[in-house]
Amino acid sequence: MTLEENIIEILKKNKISYEIFEHEPVFTNPAMAEALSVSEAETVKSLVLMTKEKEMVVLVLPGNKRVDWKKAASGVGTKKVSFAKPEQVSEKVGCEVGCVPPFGQMTPLPIYMDTELTKKEYVYFNPGVH
Repeated sequence: MTLEENIIEILKKNKISYEIFEHEPVFTNPAMAEALSVSEAETVKSLVLMTKEKEMVVLVLPGNKRVDWKKAASGVGTKKVSFAKPEQVSEKVGCEVGCVPPFGQMTPLPIYMDTELTKKEYVYFNPGVH
């Protein structure tokens, strides 16, 4: 099962309505927002981080936000977080850096989400491909 198929299965299983948008490959949240004619705040940025204790976690933010490293570390319950290495992301998540989905990773990882996203009627994210 591909990462995209896994995401679709999770959405269906949880009776979450969704729509698939076809567009040219995009590599940034501003480019995704432009391709979909939505605001960057409606796009989702999913970052795979490594804690000081070497645990991988996914941090999910609105596309227009930057990581507050101290807040991220505190929210995850550690003193320090940093980006996971690209090869670690590929192995654990099932895709390359830059198109990590907010859920449905091939290896289940803890997910920490900015609560601002829960206030959005719709959000737009990559399903593991650019």
